[in-house]
Amino acid sequence: METRKVKPTRIYEKVVEELKDLISRGELRPGDPLPPERQMMEDLGVSRSSLREAFRVLELIGLIESVPGKGRFVRRPVTETGESRNIPLEGAAVLELMEARRIIDPAIAGEAAKRALPSDLTKLRRILSRTEQNLESTTHRAQTDFDFHLALAESTHNFIFVNIVKMTFNLIMAAHDRIYSRLTDKQAFLKEHSGLYTAIVDHDPKLAARIAATHIERVYHTLQESISLEDQG
Repeated sequence: METRKVKPTRIYEKVVEELKDLISRGELRPGDPLPPERQMMEDLGVSRSSLREAFRVLELIGLIESVPGKGRFVRRPVTETGESRNIPLEGAAVLELMEARRIIDPAIAGEAAKRALPSDLTKLRRILSRTEQNLESTTHRAQTDFDFHLALAESTHNFIFVNIVKMTFNLIMAAHDRIYSRLTDKQAFLKEHSGLYTAIVDHDPKLAARIAATHIERVYHTLQESISLEDQG
């Protein structure tokens, strides 16, 4: 029997899951203040450092926000017109992330096409091979998507781009079932990654940026439609 090592769960990760569950069940609603730190430490049986690490992650993935002098609150996501989004908070956070990626991803792809070294191309090719092998698995597709976009960012040799990808994919990986189960056009997913790779091999920044823009627009609109339909249902 083939086995894999079990990844240990850190205490702060359990706190994150508990608070996400309270939000998804509606016990904490957008705009609600979080209880005081001391109360939460007692209720959850955790240290202040674990609680604050959980807060950091929840802020990073767009579920809570800190207001100076007032405390921490469940985020109330808004549309471009300033109105509240009428969809679940986690779905709204995912869409906000994708909106940001519509700007970021083409820039990263363009710079990668300019600066990629042979070692970068080898890494991207290996990840593409893994993507082809695991296209039917939601979990593996999420991981190879992260690996591919991180390798793209690393190909820019700009640590800011690398850190941006690591930060934004925290939310994607935290909600990968919610996201990748909606992306049913798996061949388009693979074709766009392959096209990006070819543009980078050819050192064609304009083509790489264009393919990246097409890729993220398709993903964004698929998720937008799917999350809206889920809310209506």
